[in-house]
Amino acid sequence: MWWLVSLNISHLADVLLLAGAAVAIAAIRFFEPPAKAAKTINVHPSFPVFVRIAYGWLVVAATLGIWASLVNKAPGISGASRHALTVGFIATMIFCVGQRVLPSFCGMRVLWSPKLMLVMLALLTTGCTLRVASEILAYQDYAKWAWNVLPVSALIELTAVALFAINLIATFARPPVVVTSALTMTTE
Repeated sequence: MWWLVSLNISHLADVLLLAGAAVAIAAIRFFEPPAKAAKTINVHPSFPVFVRIAYGWLVVAATLGIWASLVNKAPGISGASRHALTVGFIATMIFCVGQRVLPSFCGMRVLWSPKLMLVMLALLTTGCTLRVASEILAYQDYAKWAWNVLPVSALIELTAVALFAINLIATFARPPVVVTSALTMTTE
């Protein structure tokens, strides 16, 4: 608890974020084997892996936030923390869960391309990894070459966002699924 004394109240949020993430992960037994297989019908089977990756980003964001609060001048570390939280955790969760539930909420549609979902999530994760790492290296003046990686990471992430939009637009353009009996489904 001695390190809590060295933090001011504004930095306590990072400690609470890490504690909250740890409690949430432990409470839902997130990294334990599941009791039942995940429901991946009409989405890519890698869906549960990317949800777990999102929670990993939440822990990374909180850890980087604590590190930034302990370093005197840390624009790269604090920026990387924010990016890990907003893109790594929040965007990845939206891209995973959104493609799983939005088609159902919008008239029982089937996701246009589960393979595109995998590509988009892989691009988002790759872009976020490049961004978080290079932001620390560039802004903290650890490596000049990292400045060249920042725009590349942004383009990769924007490509993922565009693919997410394309997949959902194509999904909503398709006719809804009509359940004709308990065992058969057709499209209108």
